Amino acid sequence: MSPGMLILSFGLPLLLATVVMLLGWTLWKRPRHAKPHTWPPPVALGLGVCLAFVIQEGLPSIPLSSKWHWILPTTFAVTVIGATHRTFPRRRSFRFIPELATAFIAAFVLRFPGQDSIEAKLVIGLATLLCCMAGRAYLLRRPAVLLPAMSWLILATMALLVFQTHFAKLTFITGAASMIAAAIGVCTLVRRPATISPGMSCVVGFLVVAIAACGSAYDIDDKVPMVSWYLLAAAIPGSAILTAMFSDLGHRRHWLITFATTLACCIAAMLWTVLSATGTDTDVPPLPY
Repeated sequence: MSPGMLILSFGLPLLLATVVMLLGWTLWKRPRHAKPHTWPPPVALGLGVCLAFVIQEGLPSIPLSSKWHWILPTTFAVTVIGATHRTFPRRRSFRFIPELATAFIAAFVLRFPGQDSIEAKLVIGLATLLCCMAGRAYLLRRPAVLLPAMSWLILATMALLVFQTHFAKLTFITGAASMIAAAIGVCTLVRRPATISPGMSCVVGFLVVAIAACGSAYDIDDKVPMVSWYLLAAAIPGSAILTAMFSDLGHRRHWLITFATTLACCIAAMLWTVLSATGTDTDVPPLPY
């Protein structure tokens, strides 16, 4: 691929996300005392991924010609949910409506090949719900950079796994998502105080599970074992569980445990993929690669 296409594939989504964060958080203003708006991080990540999809595949036809095209409308819908998260009722019986809506979209709107059974849909929906709830419950504590940093690490690892399946378009989309997450993390370091709302965890949780489900569905040669996809999807909930188990530790140890758990899941997923390589391959990768 030419350097111009690489810049187009990664540069434009990253530029869009940076502009959203710059304008939404007014990063040029100093000093800052008030907490920033909560909508820029989920909007930056969601719209950046949508733009990366359009650059790779163009605007999909209606009705959709390929099942993996469902990533675009569902990502946009989840972005709207993440951006409006603070407007939902905060009463105990209604506070998790955004997370439940995100899980429903992942389970029953996404339509990847081989995942039409009710069991597969429930697994995807439950995994999405756990990722969203874990981000809301445990990972949005200080420092604010923690969730974007974890998202960058998970999505970057997932891009490497998708690359093994020869799904080039999804690889670029996932790589752009990881770069956007890194840019959001940089913005949280520049902007003090910085707050990442639960809306961001909805978009992150959805993308992690949706990309894992899509990558596994189009892995024609079984290059990546299912365990590797499960490890990446379980990184955020697993980190939350360990953080809760060691709740008596200091604040700094909490985020060290969280990030170390995520890093361990990513390394284990890559090692499992490398060690499970069979060497089989197709001469011409099938569409939509």
